[in-house]
Amino acid sequence: MADVVAKLNEVLADEWACVRVLRRAEALSDEPGQLEVLKRVRKDCSLNCVTLANAIRVVGGRPTDIPSTRFTLKLTPESFADATDMVQSAQRHIIDGIGTLLDEPALKSVRSQLGQIQQLHKDDVRWLGSLLQ
Repeated sequence: MADVVAKLNEVLADEWACVRVLRRAEALSDEPGQLEVLKRVRKDCSLNCVTLANAIRVVGGRPTDIPSTRFTLKLTPESFADATDMVQSAQRHIIDGIGTLLDEPALKSVRSQLGQIQQLHKDDVRWLGSLLQ
């Protein structure tokens, strides 16, 4: 069970990273349409953080609310495209991470919530992709 909780906490860390990078992307954009998409995706990610924290509690773990450095580390000045690309990368990582967890017997009671998070990210990846076209 501890392994499943650790994996869920990794997904939660990546989710928090999405929120942070989306905030940076918002600061890099001055187009109203882009800002609305970014805010919508950030709201989804924030909601996902709450859902994941609750799922971790349901399976008997403690959520850790620490953003992943993997997706939030900023070593150089970044462009809007860099920030949105990083968010999409984190979202794909979350989709894959949840995909590996869905068949875990310990997560049967939260499987639908995890599936919803996965689907939200699939939709949001498309939304963010439309900003860069």
